[in-house]
Amino acid sequence: MGLFINNNNHPDVYRTKHKLNTPNQKISRQDFLSDLMNEQQKANAALEKALSELGMQTQLQEKTQSTQWNNVGEQLNDLRNQLERYEKANHQLVLQMNEQLELQKEVAEKITKQEEFQGGVLQRLDTQEALMDKISRQINHIRSILFERTNYLATKIDDGYKLTSTYVYKLMTGSDQPLTFFLMNQRKEENQNQMD
Repeated sequence: MGLFINNNNHPDVYRTKHKLNTPNQKISRQDFLSDLMNEQQKANAALEKALSELGMQTQLQEKTQSTQWNNVGEQLNDLRNQLERYEKANHQLVLQMNEQLELQKEVAEKITKQEEFQGGVLQRLDTQEALMDKISRQINHIRSILFERTNYLATKIDDGYKLTSTYVYKLMTGSDQPLTFFLMNQRKEENQNQMD
């Protein structure tokens, strides 16, 4: 530090007009041990301050880590609880899926039985249709036979009636003319009477 001269109040103090011979100190005594101890005290004070700051930082860091570990523990507990809930939900879902598979299996078996039953019904319907066709053909055959027999019987009955009528007419009139000839003549007479 340089020499202070108060120019306002005392301008002449510590001021000379002569040339100074510098340096004016011939001997300098230095106590290395004192200097070393002073340096050591300064170093110790700096170290103590650094250790104190380090301790405060360590405490702050421990507090922060403790808070973080507590948060991590809470998150792990929440995660464990969620996992347990998910496991229960998955277990329920697996049970429901197994029940659904059983129901689907039963439905598939019922559908298979229904298809077999329908196949049997269709087969029976085909058989029934074939039988109906056969019965229809038989009925048509019987109808044609009945028609032929009825026609044959009607012809026979008509022939028998004519013979019987002719025989009875011959017995009653003594005429050899057939009854049909007599009936034809009678119709002609009736027609002539109506025209007159």
